[in-house]
Amino acid sequence: MADATVHNVLRFHRLEGKVYEKVLSMGKEPADAKHLVALWMWLEQLGFDDMVRRVKSSPREASLRLLREAEAILDCLRQGSPPPARGTAALTQTTQSAKDAPNLRFFFVHRDVAIRSMVSVLDGVGRVIFDDALIRAASDADAGLPVDKKLRNELEAPYESRVEPTPEGRRSMFLTFPPGQPLPSEVITDYFTGRWGVCVEKMEMVQPPKYGRVVFNSPSLLPLLLIDEQFAEFEMVQGMRMWGRRCSPLIDGALNF
Repeated sequence: MADATVHNVLRFHRLEGKVYEKVLSMGKEPADAKHLVALWMWLEQLGFDDMVRRVKSSPREASLRLLREAEAILDCLRQGSPPPARGTAALTQTTQSAKDAPNLRFFFVHRDVAIRSMVSVLDGVGRVIFDDALIRAASDADAGLPVDKKLRNELEAPYESRVEPTPEGRRSMFLTFPPGQPLPSEVITDYFTGRWGVCVEKMEMVQPPKYGRVVFNSPSLLPLLLIDEQFAEFEMVQGMRMWGRRCSPLIDGALNF
């Protein structure tokens, strides 16, 4: 989308913006709505035809079923172990347009690709198409209504696909290890980059290495890794594991990060 303006990007992704607004109207928080639409956009790349349009055009009850199935997929992406072969939620609405009918185990196996793709959306066009003020401004401009000068300038600005500077605290995860089993910082960094690409800005350890803090490049990755926005468990090679949680000023201060 070379030389595109922010307004052009909003027009191109008008459908995704409408679905984002619809999910908000169904009672979801903005962060959750962004994740859901980003997931549906990734599913379309996989061959789930018109996934976003189906959510937009379906009656409320059918949209709710699609939403619940998407939430089940997002939850699966965050887990450290696969769902059971039997007894897992069926994805009948989501897989309607797919050539095969994948289950939750399929999404668990491909969770790293899914998260990478969703982060790409959230850090790219998502910064524009999920911005409530820009969505309203673009709608008003297209309808010939007056638009605030500042917002009009933003709409006319060239679109840049880059991550906005974000405070470290919003990109940091506090790590703990089993007693007596600390992990070298290099092993941790290699683990994260092996799964999600070049995603680590820096890795810090408390000496002796009982705890650690990883700072990711993107603020979009951390929420996709945490279960219920609280914690994450990472199973590594040779039975090694570690746990993560969102950093806080209290933790950072106590451990001198």
